[in-house]
Amino acid sequence: MENPVTLEYTALIDCIQAPVFVIDSSKTIIDINNYAKRLFHSIDIIGKSCNNFFPECEKESNCPIDAADYRISTECQRCKQLMVLDTVKEQVDFSIVPVQNGHDMLFLHILTDNDIQNRQNLVVLEKNMTISTLASGIAHEFNNMNAGIQGIAELLLSQEDLSSAGVKDLKTILKIVKRATHLIDQLSMLAHRKPSKQMLVNIEDIVNDCISIIKPQFMDAGIAIEVIHKDKLPELFLDANKVTLALMNILLNARDAMIGSQQKKLTVISYQGDNNVYVTIKDTGCGIKAEYIQRIFEPFFTTKGPLGHSNIPGTGLGLSVALGIIEEHAGTITVESTVGQGAEFTIQLPVNTDDRVASEVAINYSEYDFSGKKILIVEDDPEFGTILQRALAAKNAQVVLFGTGAEALNYLDNGTVDLALLDVHLPDMMVWDILKQVQYMNNRPNVIIVSGNYLAMNNNYVGLVDYVLLKPFDLEELFSAIKSSLSIQ
Repeated sequence: MENPVTLEYTALIDCIQAPVFVIDSSKTIIDINNYAKRLFHSIDIIGKSCNNFFPECEKESNCPIDAADYRISTECQRCKQLMVLDTVKEQVDFSIVPVQNGHDMLFLHILTDNDIQNRQNLVVLEKNMTISTLASGIAHEFNNMNAGIQGIAELLLSQEDLSSAGVKDLKTILKIVKRATHLIDQLSMLAHRKPSKQMLVNIEDIVNDCISIIKPQFMDAGIAIEVIHKDKLPELFLDANKVTLALMNILLNARDAMIGSQQKKLTVISYQGDNNVYVTIKDTGCGIKAEYIQRIFEPFFTTKGPLGHSNIPGTGLGLSVALGIIEEHAGTITVESTVGQGAEFTIQLPVNTDDRVASEVAINYSEYDFSGKKILIVEDDPEFGTILQRALAAKNAQVVLFGTGAEALNYLDNGTVDLALLDVHLPDMMVWDILKQVQYMNNRPNVIIVSGNYLAMNNNYVGLVDYVLLKPFDLEELFSAIKSSLSIQ
């Protein structure tokens, strides 16, 4: 009776958590597993003689391959051998397992010496620390330059005699600076010098920013992009730069999967369900083999680059970094795929903004206390307005919230507040219409303007505005601006 169970040795060696070298009877290395690929980095050793890497084996006359000419071994052998690694000879422990492959004999050389693997890890760590230090220095210098460019552009925007074309060009410059700042933040994250900075942000804005960045690359590759925002999503506490990096990694992974596909289309869908926000990314690429689905989020697991014997660049870190970022936000990433039909990644993030506001304020920001202060919030987005109200109330402020300028002006006509937190764009008027009347009030409040875009300040009201908060902002920026505006010690 034939044995119905067969096992490819390649699947077997990839399951072994140690470097494995497959050597045939002619002493040629015909395959290695992923651990061996990491050990030798980009060096291609497949197809080369084992004598290049185990030079002392024949001299000691204990070569198991030579011994197989007159005696077929059926047992695992343990021995010490000299191995050449990065031009240095290392004496290491091996287990050698003979395998019958049809009429041929193969020998699995399994490196069981943990010391050499640990030393190699230290070398990689030292290189990474050097890269991190370099990245941190570059990020610092670019931040200084960006700050100068942004400052000059904002000063120019404050001038009244600018043409509409000039205003548009300066706003474009500021958007480019903002995008450059995001890239610098990614360098800082690589250097482990960038702390997590979570702020109120809409995931749709992050998706749109990512698409605008990748669109030229996708167009060059002949990939069509469709973005569908099914629902108006609530703002969440997110580290916008990190979530952007997670999305970019998945999007670029989808691009690489579609390089050889006839139909090339990327679909991104955002929607809300239950108490979660979802972003689904679908591609029409080559798909993911069933045996790889459970491993694609493992660090260094890849079918690209030197580790995956592919010309497509890749290190196997993109998806693992993406998963780590999403899990840091208490979310999940799921994947479904059929080989030849593409893959579908779904990011799920919990809508727990109210709870996050309460916990953030309770744990942090102890230096802020707005007791005895009355603050007016004018915000047309009720969810965002409620979040601001809860955050300030948690710091002992008395808070009044309105959604229109008319309601706010009516309230100010009949009462007083210490501070007005005003959105620029309201359903019934602009912030300048409110300030036009506020400037003549006897008990004029301090004013902070909240804007979703870079703001060309109306010089007639510069003296009335203490601070401009640009969305997205975090609680630290909000509390600091209020403390400064109210001159609280």
